[in-house]
Amino acid sequence: MLGENEMVVLPNGNVALKAHYHPSEIKLYEDNPLIEALPPILSVEDAFEQLTHSVEYNESERELSSHYRYHALMGIARFFQPVRDHLDLQDRFSRLLRQGYVGRNPRSKSHIEVLNAFHKAIREDEKVKIPPDIRSTASSITLVGFSGIGKTTAIERVLSLYPQLIVHTDPNVIQVVYLKLNCSYDGTLKSLCMDFFVKIDNLIGTTYYEKYGNRNNSIASMVTRIGQIARLHCIGALIIDEIQHMQTSKDNGSEKMMNFFVSLVNEIGISVMMIGTMKARAILQKDFRQARRGSGHGDMVWEQMKRGEDWDILIESIWEYQWTKNYTELTEEIKDTIYEESQGITDIAVKLFALAQGRAIRTELERLTPKLISTVAKEELRLVQPMINALRSGMISNIEKYEDIIPMDIESYLNNKMPELDMRAKIQAKKEELAQKRNALTPSLLQSAVVSLGSLNYDLKKAEKVVITLLKELTDPSPKELLMQAIEVLDHKESMNSNRYSVMKASKENINELQKVIEEGKNLKISAYEILKQKGFIPSPLVEFSLQEVRS
Repeated sequence: MLGENEMVVLPNGNVALKAHYHPSEIKLYEDNPLIEALPPILSVEDAFEQLTHSVEYNESERELSSHYRYHALMGIARFFQPVRDHLDLQDRFSRLLRQGYVGRNPRSKSHIEVLNAFHKAIREDEKVKIPPDIRSTASSITLVGFSGIGKTTAIERVLSLYPQLIVHTDPNVIQVVYLKLNCSYDGTLKSLCMDFFVKIDNLIGTTYYEKYGNRNNSIASMVTRIGQIARLHCIGALIIDEIQHMQTSKDNGSEKMMNFFVSLVNEIGISVMMIGTMKARAILQKDFRQARRGSGHGDMVWEQMKRGEDWDILIESIWEYQWTKNYTELTEEIKDTIYEESQGITDIAVKLFALAQGRAIRTELERLTPKLISTVAKEELRLVQPMINALRSGMISNIEKYEDIIPMDIESYLNNKMPELDMRAKIQAKKEELAQKRNALTPSLLQSAVVSLGSLNYDLKKAEKVVITLLKELTDPSPKELLMQAIEVLDHKESMNSNRYSVMKASKENINELQKVIEEGKNLKISAYEILKQKGFIPSPLVEFSLQEVRS
């Protein structure tokens, strides 16, 4: 963590850390402001704690509506649990950065001599000639591995331990601790140089791209300017990601790029870290490895995690973040299932955990099972199944066909599913609204129908039972429709005497009149019972008797 240090706002609005120096316990690093302004060197325990990135989570969120919980799931994509490879990376980068600064003390005479050498080369349009007595202490690291293994995420977590910009007053300089670039898809050196100028301008408010980044400028002139700028702004480490793209470059483009990196390390004195997928191995095994054989930092190759302690730490750490209504205990069977379906690719494992929860929420299963996890893996991760099967086979010939496991954008996937989930929530809300309206309407329909039937000399108990049954069977019946249906049912069930039939005949003729009276009552906000009583359809003694029957 960067702590509560004083910050400085640059003219372009970016924020930099004001230099505060920590006396070094290592003689090699003493009196070098670029090193002593960096955060303290971390122990393994401190590195583990500071690299960990937990997810904002509260168990009470499991009781939220499904669409809220679906949003919360996106937090899993930002989860980071360090394992041994990450701690190793942090330690190597810490040494790479500091040792690169050993030979670049801005208070030393050699620092001025190198800057003068760059100025002379640019003025006379010739290759930079560093004084022979100035030795570079820079070195390099390469990190290659399957896509989805977490290389980029890991280095970004490591970089988060350092301020990117530090403002010094003695000497007066803005130190750029690190600069991260992505190798362009065309894999050309010119594109990388242009990206360098843009990134520096965005950081410290310079106009290098406008001055030196024009496509009409030669690559040689751009490279010289980069060396000058890197020295002037004390860039500690240059991180180049996606270096496998160099394979797509034409006219020996990858060789030119590698020569540029060698020059940065050996001549200009800038430490370099290169990151790429397994496809980058062929490039790295050329002359760049030979040029930095004595660096001491070596190469890092990250393959899929093995089923063991690191895997258990990862799964056990993330398992607490459950948003299903029912919490699922982590079992060995579930661990085995996640490993089987991800084959130790951490990106797939973490996202499979999120996707399985999304499916459980969406289908209202609301719990995680090995069967659900396997189903989601096969249905939602179809694109990576050929690669997973290759890893599962363990055969190198199969794995080499799919060296770049395709990473999955979990947030995009969940966002795509969000309209479906939101629509389900809207439909459910609409159903609840209609149910409430029906519940509010049903008592008045029941009451008006029973009262009307009572006024037609039907037995109130029988009439109430018939009307209740019809309300369950009919979909939103009108009062008239309900009354007519009830009369038909009651007539069918009872054998009426001739007097009753004569009454019914007359009553049917008066149904429209009764309906008009009831509608009039509605307009006046008077109940059917009250309006029928006012209009003389229900005598007072019968009213009291009818109400008692309806309530019973």
